Amino acid sequence: MSDDILRQLATRAGIAPHWTDQTGAAREVSPDSLRAILRALGLPADSDAALRNSLALVESGSDATAASRFTTARVGRQVGLPLTAPAGTRVEVTLESGSRRILMSEEGFGGTLTLPAFDEPGYHSVHTDDGDFTVATAPERCITFADLNGGAPGFGLAAQIYSLRTPNDGGIGNFAGVSALARAAAARGADALAISPVHALYGAAPGHFSPYSPSTRLFYNPLHADPAAVLPDEMLRDVIAKAGLGEEMARLSALPQVDWLAATPLRQRLLRALFDALCDPNSAAGPARADFERALAGASPLLKSHALFEVLHAAQLEQNPDAWSWRDWDAGYRDPDSPQVAAFAAAHERDVAYQIFLQWLTGRSYDEAQRACREGGMKVGLIADLAIGMDGSGSHAWSRQHEVLGGLSVGAPPDYYSAEGQSWGLTTFSPRGLAASGFAPFIETLRASLRHVGGMRIDHVMGMSRLWLVPEGASALDGAYVTFPSETLFRLVALESWRHRAIVIGEDLGTLPDGFRDDLRQQGVAGLRVLRFERTEHGYIPPEHWDAGAAALTSTHDLVPTAGWWAGSDIEPADGGIDQEGVRAWERGILWGAFQHAGVAQGERPAPQDTAPVVDAAIRYIARTPCTLKLLPIEDALGIETQPNVPGTTTEKPNWRHRLDGDASALLDDEVVRRRLGYLGPPRNAGA
Repeated sequence: MSDDILRQLATRAGIAPHWTDQTGAAREVSPDSLRAILRALGLPADSDAALRNSLALVESGSDATAASRFTTARVGRQVGLPLTAPAGTRVEVTLESGSRRILMSEEGFGGTLTLPAFDEPGYHSVHTDDGDFTVATAPERCITFADLNGGAPGFGLAAQIYSLRTPNDGGIGNFAGVSALARAAAARGADALAISPVHALYGAAPGHFSPYSPSTRLFYNPLHADPAAVLPDEMLRDVIAKAGLGEEMARLSALPQVDWLAATPLRQRLLRALFDALCDPNSAAGPARADFERALAGASPLLKSHALFEVLHAAQLEQNPDAWSWRDWDAGYRDPDSPQVAAFAAAHERDVAYQIFLQWLTGRSYDEAQRACREGGMKVGLIADLAIGMDGSGSHAWSRQHEVLGGLSVGAPPDYYSAEGQSWGLTTFSPRGLAASGFAPFIETLRASLRHVGGMRIDHVMGMSRLWLVPEGASALDGAYVTFPSETLFRLVALESWRHRAIVIGEDLGTLPDGFRDDLRQQGVAGLRVLRFERTEHGYIPPEHWDAGAAALTSTHDLVPTAGWWAGSDIEPADGGIDQEGVRAWERGILWGAFQHAGVAQGERPAPQDTAPVVDAAIRYIARTPCTLKLLPIEDALGIETQPNVPGTTTEKPNWRHRLDGDASALLDDEVVRRRLGYLGPPRNAGA
């Protein structure tokens, strides 16, 4: 079997057979890795015959557009369809708005059917003798914060949902805390509140709580539902009292960290009791019950599949705690369309209805939180966080197996922070599968993320262009870059941004291809500019030189907050003879000098434990940038040292567990916090 032909096939399929590491050295992807990635893409290359067949398939130019009858375009640009028709052909079009037009085709390359440019965005239907084509016509770029705010600058906060305390939260923050913080932030002039991912995890596995490792991104984590926003207060109090949950809820609420293993089952007992109470014909919650019954009757096939997975996953784990992945289940249960699965669904109809109730309750809670933002005067409101992928053992990978890349994990190549690279245990969509399906899975994911918000942050946005994919069981060093149809994906992001009037932020940190940030800027996707990363070999980049179209931040959830960095709370014991405290002392001097040069700090450099002046200066520094949107992590607003997540760690660090002190509604009441927010903009309410 020729490795040259293998590399040729890989290149044609969008797999880079070579890459450059952090030292600048050229690396070659092994033949075994290339074969594994090709196999996941549906292009077997394990024998000479398979290699020839796959190469022929790729070289035949099999047109996914023709097969899916879906293509994308931009407003103001010609539209080409994979049909043959002379110029002057009469074509009927139905726009998404419902209006119908007759267009005359224009001269196209190779005699293809070429339509004049559409003048409005939308999913338009082109009617031809060969059937209808959908043309997803995007605006030139996404909606930006400048569009929503008349070009004026503004700011927002960023917070982890689980960290927000409210009465009756039982130890896990929920949308009640989001609403409370949103009202307080809006009163103090904020236009946005960025929150941690709300993707569905695993109801039967409370130890699996990382918000960036979802079972599916199409549905929500019901632990964050706010029953008080949807159901009568009397019902909630009565259920808590009858079930005897109050004392344990109060104990868990008072803990400094989320005890997921104890708080999750307690929360689930409450939610199940609320479901039973709502379904009681004698319940006083008539309007809510009617609303839920409509949601249950109208549940989509996707929602029913997710609900069924949750019930089936719990049953499988109860029988065999090692049956974590659906790939380890009995063959009949591995196929969502099998008779065995249908029989299981029929036997567990009420449990499936309960799962649909959870999604209804969480969706309504989410919507109420966004309403609180808008009623407070925010231009954007909530900014959702879209994870880069989903767990290959989860709901999406089970119910839509043809859409995902089985046997591969998303990760990152080696860099100066991780010499061995990273493999995150997540899968993602197949680029070939996306094209064949008319990009329906990607569109569904965007809509699920944008349904209740005014903005979306795309984690690891470089994945729109290329992803480092690692074969299952292999080292992250054995991965390869796989290209994705970035122009098509960005067009769809722009179109959904336009349809939802929502801004889009892309997490563009780390090593990026040359020109990628320029591409984001042209797409109207705001990149992130994080103070600690905005430096060159000569020092920190002056605030006036930051990118106006990006969002400015003092820190992120993956970094120690500014106070913790200054105090050195992230410094581990000396390793390899490196004087880390000495290095940090030198870095403190550089940062304080940048603050002085920018005119946001004066006087001698504060001592390591004197963090308040440094936090103030950091906030004033990003306030001096031309970035139209500034996002301040709640940890920096409060001046605390606790880091939400330490990348590359799991149980050795209390990641995704820290709780903020004080009720969410009162977090911004302190005079110091109010002053810090004042650096970013004036309060909206006179008394704030």
